[in-house]
Amino acid sequence: MQNFTKTTGPQQSLIMALGTIIGVGLTLGIVTQLPLAQATVLTSLGMSGLIVACAYISRPVYWWMAVGAIAGMILGIGGILAGHMAAEKEPLGLNLRLTFVAFQATAGFIAGVLVGRRTPQAHLPTLREFISSLSAITAGLYALIVTGRFLWEGLDPARTLSSRLSTSTTILITLLAIPGALGYLLGRQGKGVHPSRDRPAK
Repeated sequence: MQNFTKTTGPQQSLIMALGTIIGVGLTLGIVTQLPLAQATVLTSLGMSGLIVACAYISRPVYWWMAVGAIAGMILGIGGILAGHMAAEKEPLGLNLRLTFVAFQATAGFIAGVLVGRRTPQAHLPTLREFISSLSAITAGLYALIVTGRFLWEGLDPARTLSSRLSTSTTILITLLAIPGALGYLLGRQGKGVHPSRDRPAK
């Protein structure tokens, strides 16, 4: 069995970086060309699709690229939301907030159900390994963004960016994670598998 999450080296680092750059680029391209409500719908679909894909991808190269792209999308849409908060470019009214919440939560729930109904396979990473890898990449990219702002503009702008980006990404991750966990548990129950038995026998 090839352990995706234990594979390290320059090649894997380059793959993760490439995936993250693709995710950020797609997110920025979508959000800057569309109203925030429509961009939210497309990024929600994109992230949920990649989350489901990670449960089935058997090649480490594509798996790491998908995980990196998800992290990039999380921080990309989080950064756009932070920018809207700062510049008040587009007021986040009640209808827009409800749209954002509804689509992110629905996408997370559907992804959770589909991942939960997957039959665990020994050669594929578990959900726990996926979450751990995604968290590490997201945290690392977040640190790079804040540090870059500090080097470019100073401490106060970096502190402001950190606060806003932390707030927006926390909201986004929560809207994906909680419905996603619920959907995952329902998906496992639908297959008659107890969640604690996700790890396949080696």
